Amino acid sequence: MDNNQVTELLKDYRSYEYAVNNCGPIQDDEVLPYIISERMRDKNTWDKVRYNRIVNLIDGAVNNVLNDDQRSVIMKKYLDRNTMTLAQIAAATQRDASRVSRLHTEAIRKLSIALEPLSEKETEINNLDYMFDRNIGLHEMHTKSA
Repeated sequence: MDNNQVTELLKDYRSYEYAVNNCGPIQDDEVLPYIISERMRDKNTWDKVRYNRIVNLIDGAVNNVLNDDQRSVIMKKYLDRNTMTLAQIAAATQRDASRVSRLHTEAIRKLSIALEPLSEKETEINNLDYMFDRNIGLHEMHTKSA
């Protein structure tokens, strides 16, 4: 996994985590089909197993692969509720900006290795805006009744 893919996953982490925390528990019958095949996901399917896998791998990598300084930078830059720029992190931690930048670069490098097991299909996020568009459901109902 390249560094850009890692940073995109980290930027979207809170969204993944929110979805996982609000989707309910994973049932055994949801895991088996996921393991057997890389099924295509359509707009009528929301893959809880895939989101859980992403959240668990990111949590594990950040907490087990990075040292405390690297973890702190990644948390502040991507995972905390109110994210900060590297310059803000440097000021808040009273560190040199170049040191914070090096910590960030090394952390992303380590995370790219740790998150390599995630396939490109697993990390692809489907836009779910259609779920909140009332007109789509009404249009489909009118089309079927015509």
